[in-house]
Amino acid sequence: MVKRISEISFLSVLIGLFLGWYFVFQVNMLDFWWRMFMTTLIFSVISIFLGGKRNIKPNKYEAPLAIYSAVAAYLLFVVGYLISLLIPPFHRDVVSVYGLAEGQNALKVIILLVFIAFFEEIIWRGFVTEFLLQRMDVVPSILISSLLYSVVHVFTGNMALIVGAFVLGIILSLLYVITGKVSTPAFAHALWSLLIFVVLPLKGGF
Repeated sequence: MVKRISEISFLSVLIGLFLGWYFVFQVNMLDFWWRMFMTTLIFSVISIFLGGKRNIKPNKYEAPLAIYSAVAAYLLFVVGYLISLLIPPFHRDVVSVYGLAEGQNALKVIILLVFIAFFEEIIWRGFVTEFLLQRMDVVPSILISSLLYSVVHVFTGNMALIVGAFVLGIILSLLYVITGKVSTPAFAHALWSLLIFVVLPLKGGF
């Protein structure tokens, strides 16, 4: 039986996430990747403690869905990248995202990308989306959770990242609704992150 997430728990975590994302993108302490890792780790643990789902063990039927979804999301971002070529300010935002990987140890970034993807899915799908699904229909739940996932990225000042977070949020929330498990969007998120940052970066990369 799924534990019902309380309103006060949801609001507390949501406020914390805005503060956390501010810390990640605006506070010059430690390395960006370690800030993101620690922030998502802390809030994933809090989310689980407050009733969020943590079922991240996949079954054999999830693998194809996660792979196809990650590839589809990547291709969608390729289209977005091509469109950005027609809009110089947006294109500069896309390129600047890859600056986060410049000068970094590739293995460190790869490992942290995977962990961050799982932690984010526990937070945003297993807790935020789950809270909304407990109170409203699927479509508004997906849209609102994706919008929240997008809005916390406002601290980046990067419109491409804000829009990208919304699009990715919709895909991952839909996966969560379809399977009812955190593992599917988590593996899809991790694979997408590796594709777009390491394997086939749209610009720059390692």
